[in-house]
Amino acid sequence: MNASDRLLVLFAHHDEFLPAEFHDFPTPQNKPISQLSERQWRKWKSQRMAYFLLDQIFEQYALDKTLLKKILRTKSGRPYIISDQIDFNISHSGEWVAIIFAINKNKKVVGIDIEHPQKTRRYLDLLAYYATPQEIIEIQNKNIFPPLNNIESRFYLSWCLREAVLKSQGVGIIKLSEVKHSLSEQTIYSSYCPTGKLCFHANLPFYLAYFFEQSPDTVQLPPIFQWKNKQCYLIEHPPTLIYQVN
Repeated sequence: MNASDRLLVLFAHHDEFLPAEFHDFPTPQNKPISQLSERQWRKWKSQRMAYFLLDQIFEQYALDKTLLKKILRTKSGRPYIISDQIDFNISHSGEWVAIIFAINKNKKVVGIDIEHPQKTRRYLDLLAYYATPQEIIEIQNKNIFPPLNNIESRFYLSWCLREAVLKSQGVGIIKLSEVKHSLSEQTIYSSYCPTGKLCFHANLPFYLAYFFEQSPDTVQLPPIFQWKNKQCYLIEHPPTLIYQVN
């Protein structure tokens, strides 16, 4: 990376401390908080935290914060700002929020997905909707990458990596089956994203996958930080898996 290039992941619980200026974050249809449903209230808290985390990143890198007042959305709902250098992506699940942020002389795309499971799902039935028979065989074979030793973690690997890859381009989950994943070879192929790396973490409070555009001969992983108790902490855990994408 050049000295001016930056790539990082930042996450937080949506009930962590926020400065007073973020307490009045707009609610849906400007409803009073008391009139929000439980689901709306949780989503609002996550969106507010995401905006705060972006603000912290912009402050850290001395970027123009007025850009944060001009966040737009693609037709698929992906937030972005008009910039030749900056890309970011947001994910929230349960009570957690995560952002991947990149600034480069020549803009490079990023994507992220987190999943904080609230219940047990019918994992093999879900896999059958989008995964190839070979991928399902590999996911069921615990001798292929034994550190992921249960079906839940292996399912969320398969799910999160697809979401992160597709979200880098603002493509919805309707294209999940287009992403080809080999656990045995640790490779991912998709026509909906450029060449890059994908990292998966199974040792955080949630499952995390993030994609970042990068040449095949480069391995520059982003640091991961957690906002907690009014400050950012570096997370020392290395990725559980690192994939070459395309």
